[in-house]
Amino acid sequence: MPKTVLGIDYGQKRIGLAVGQTFTASANPLKVIGNNKDTLNQLQQVIDEWQIDLIVMGLPLTMDGEEQLITRQVKNFAKKLRHLTQLPVAFSDERLSSYEAERGFQQQRQQQTRKAKHKNNLDAEAAAIILQSWFNQQL
Repeated sequence: MPKTVLGIDYGQKRIGLAVGQTFTASANPLKVIGNNKDTLNQLQQVIDEWQIDLIVMGLPLTMDGEEQLITRQVKNFAKKLRHLTQLPVAFSDERLSSYEAERGFQQQRQQQTRKAKHKNNLDAEAAAIILQSWFNQQL
């Protein structure tokens, strides 16, 4: 049975979101939310609205594959999400996702001038790359 999957690019200020289906194995950027006291509530609303079955979070490692402070923060956030939603949470290596998102975004961007808007879209694009990478590993 196809599952709806939520991809998350966790950041200390912003969290990029993407959705995809296991049936099509394709991910699409959804939106960006702020990382603040209301984050878990906003995520629960997205999970309910999209009827999410599984969460995939980007796991930030150094280029050598080592964990860093943000890696522990992501794992702690994943524990909170698992507890709140009772959904399984998987991880996908995100080492090059932001770079890939920036590169792809620059190629698509034509007349965008507002840097903040660009940064927000970039986080959702990075979440889609993380989720797409996870789908590709499942095939």
